[in-house]
Amino acid sequence: MSGRALFPRLTLTGVLAVALTLVFPLARPQIALGAECTPTVGPGIPPPASVPSGIPGFHAQWYGQSGYPTLCPGQTSRAVVAFYNSGSFGWQVAPQSLAYLGTWNPTPGQDKASVLGGNSTHGSASTRWPEYNRPAVMPAPYVGPNQVAWFQFTVKAPSVPGTYRLYIRPLIEGAQWMEDFGVFWQVTVVPTTTVPQRVTVQSFDPVADFFSDGTTRFNYDRNDSFEWADTTIEYEDFEGLLKSGAVIDLRYEASRAEQSTFNVIDSPPYGPPTLTTELGSYDRGLTKNDIRVDITPPASAGQRRVGYTLQRARVATGTATCAMTSGSYEYFSDGSGQDITGPYFDLNVPSGTYCYRAPPSGGVAFGFSAPVTMPASPAPAPGAPAPTSLDARAIPSDSGARGTFDVGDKLKIAFDGPMALCDDNTVVRLSDADGTVAELRRAELNMDCGRNRSPEGVGDAVWPAFTVITLTIAANPTIVTPGTSPGLQVPATVTSAVGIHDDAGLAWDLGRSVDVVFGDPD
Repeated sequence: MSGRALFPRLTLTGVLAVALTLVFPLARPQIALGAECTPTVGPGIPPPASVPSGIPGFHAQWYGQSGYPTLCPGQTSRAVVAFYNSGSFGWQVAPQSLAYLGTWNPTPGQDKASVLGGNSTHGSASTRWPEYNRPAVMPAPYVGPNQVAWFQFTVKAPSVPGTYRLYIRPLIEGAQWMEDFGVFWQVTVVPTTTVPQRVTVQSFDPVADFFSDGTTRFNYDRNDSFEWADTTIEYEDFEGLLKSGAVIDLRYEASRAEQSTFNVIDSPPYGPPTLTTELGSYDRGLTKNDIRVDITPPASAGQRRVGYTLQRARVATGTATCAMTSGSYEYFSDGSGQDITGPYFDLNVPSGTYCYRAPPSGGVAFGFSAPVTMPASPAPAPGAPAPTSLDARAIPSDSGARGTFDVGDKLKIAFDGPMALCDDNTVVRLSDADGTVAELRRAELNMDCGRNRSPEGVGDAVWPAFTVITLTIAANPTIVTPGTSPGLQVPATVTSAVGIHDDAGLAWDLGRSVDVVFGDPD
């Protein structure tokens, strides 16, 4: 596993793109906490009457901040804090000159992750901080001496009621920490018996800022709180996810003076997938020290192809459920786990307990596995396992009908280990949905069989040498049982195979194989 974070630190170009002017805090109405779990924000804290200036080097003086919020579990609040550049150097988008807010002592500690926010890595919540330990970056490309920068970031209430603090301190990234004024954010989380209302969008109007579930109209505006699968998003992101069929959990306040919370649970086809795991010997080793992860798209995805990005986190023994804050989720160091559309095989996993998560590629709707534990002494694999196919793909020729298997089509089969060359008497029997049963017979020259001599891409993965068998159709398949339509239709399932085996003579195990279907869906 590598140490890459899901959301990398903002690049200098990215900062310039999103911060062209200083951002000043907006006043927000004070709201009474009611039965619908409406958040409140205390009074802002004004700046000091005077501050020093012109101190040689990089320096900052605290210059006021917005009030402390009271929230119900899962609610979010925007925090604003001002720092005055009291030094002689400007803060700018350049190496060792860029100003951030960093997490500080005593809670959560210098450069530590906070339960109140983060970027979903290192066990932090997902509230779009630039980094898990950097709540905010300076909001302008340049903040000169004697100028004020208003830093903004989002905090999210943990699920357990109580009082939480986040201490912050300004720094110049890669150069130095600036003055520590003991600045902190205090979030009070109150218990509630209310649960969000779940609705399915039937119609919407992004111009008039409302959507409807068919019976009730729900208004929204920029003062509201928006999330996508529990990840904080902006107003514009929310409107991009609004569509017929979208599922939204909401705590709704009819008055525009009050804050509603909208959490998009599913926006077809990019809702959170379902992840299941299974221990096994998927590299055909002697012990079951591999983990298979199956990623199933939500029903709302229909037949649309959705790729997923998989990450793994090592978690504490006894972890009951996997969630955003369970551990430090990381990419796979070999670059695999990207744009997955089927099962993923995590091979030779060290002992320990793990959580897996996967959002749609480029999205943030995470699906989570249950915790899975690899024992210190994995169970032995029963005997020498027969080869299984992990991916089967049909590649149509440029000529011929696209809906049937005919001359020139190639059928590629990726196996879990090295395979031998096909026997001269190789026969592969297939059946389609309309009842056709057909055979590809090497002895009758309607099929040729080859094996890759070097790594080859099949589907979304590159497979090692000698693990991919390619069946090339040289003449129309031999029809054993005709169906309702002429020819063998796409897709077709392998029902038996003779002559395809590994070097030890063990035959292709169709029963244990992951994929034995050629054609859509591939």
